Amino acid sequence: MRVKIPGLVVWPWHSVFWKIFLWFWLTMIAMLVTLFLAFAVTVDPSDFLSERRALFRELEIAARKMELLSRTSVHLPIPRFPGSGYYLFDTEGNILGSASISEELISAYNKTRNLSDPTITFRRGVVVVGPQRITLNDAPYELYLTKEMPMLVHWRVQQVIARQWHLIILALGVSFFLCVVLARYLVGPIRNLQRASRKLARGDLSARVGGKVAGRRDELGELARDFDHMAEQVGSLVFSKERLLRDVSHELRSPLTRLQISLALARRKTPDAEAEHARIEREIERLDQLIGQIIHFSRIQQNMANTACEKIALEGMLKKLVDDGNFEAQARDKAVVLKESAKIELVAVREFLSSAVENIIRNAIRFTPEGSEVEVRLFRDNDVALIGIRDHGPGVPEETLDDLFEPFFRVDETRGKENDGTGLGMAIASTAVSQHNGSIAARNAHPGLEVTLSLPLRNGLSV
Repeated sequence: MRVKIPGLVVWPWHSVFWKIFLWFWLTMIAMLVTLFLAFAVTVDPSDFLSERRALFRELEIAARKMELLSRTSVHLPIPRFPGSGYYLFDTEGNILGSASISEELISAYNKTRNLSDPTITFRRGVVVVGPQRITLNDAPYELYLTKEMPMLVHWRVQQVIARQWHLIILALGVSFFLCVVLARYLVGPIRNLQRASRKLARGDLSARVGGKVAGRRDELGELARDFDHMAEQVGSLVFSKERLLRDVSHELRSPLTRLQISLALARRKTPDAEAEHARIEREIERLDQLIGQIIHFSRIQQNMANTACEKIALEGMLKKLVDDGNFEAQARDKAVVLKESAKIELVAVREFLSSAVENIIRNAIRFTPEGSEVEVRLFRDNDVALIGIRDHGPGVPEETLDDLFEPFFRVDETRGKENDGTGLGMAIASTAVSQHNGSIAARNAHPGLEVTLSLPLRNGLSV
């Protein structure tokens, strides 16, 4: 699941962006709540004008109610309200209607009994309001109101939420925005670095972080600059390697041509050494084939971006390659058959994609036993075209499956005398498929080896 914030990128739920954001936002909310509660607990209630008026108002209402009830009753009426306590003192300082009295009330009474107007005192979690002078049954009394702190804090919280809800929402909104900006400031460069690293992993050696990220002076900026330097070094090394292979291959063509001319002259001068001449000719042909594959391999790696793409009907292309492979296999008492086919169109470089499939088919023909078939299948799985090619040969050790597509890799101990290739066919196929944003995998089919090419129909290439 992904959440999109207007003006920002789309962040998945498991992203570190949300972890950073929630950490800072919840910390900020916790700090605000803690400060609010600490303020409500520690500040004297008399400092709150709204509470002060409310307490005085409550004491005044209780006094009027008692005076009204005393007119119709002989007994002195003492009201009972949840969370509040009312106490009557006579002129002698005696408390009426209560068996017990708290130290907080006694202390407040001693401090305020001579005052003419009510005041508020606070001690050890108890608020005392008074005295409120009243007359009951023609006798003067002093009324005091007490409230315990927990109820008062709860009441304060309710009052703040009820009266200042718009400020609370504004504070949450501002903190939300600031935390989003902070999280994006920290995570944005990481995402840029991630995109660059993925491009580099796909073979785009020009991928760089650059921009504002590399210009930062903090650790993220240093990481971006280190990554760009690393990518530059890797690109330089890969380019040097490919250039060396290409240059050496081209340079070998000239002495190879001279060898062929020398072989022709040697056959004229010494016709009795035909066996040796034939062996030399086979080795020259093999060397020529190796050089051609190296050049082709280098060309696929370098020229994909500059090669025109076209919409290809995979079924037609595959049928032609199967027919060509079957014609070659029949000379060895083998066959290549198209077992399954589907009508699929794909934007690709025909030459490179054909080369990939052809190399795998030729490889399968070499290793499938006489009298057996190389099976080829084309089918679709959602938005991916799958090409499967299977032989019925000895297969390969499981631990070498991932190495089959490395240049010049050969499994001599399992493929026997048939393993006399150059070791570049599978590497060419893997490179060509990767250039189409696809993937290639091999598995032992028992018997034989099955190679599957996965080609996304939406590969980002355009005609």
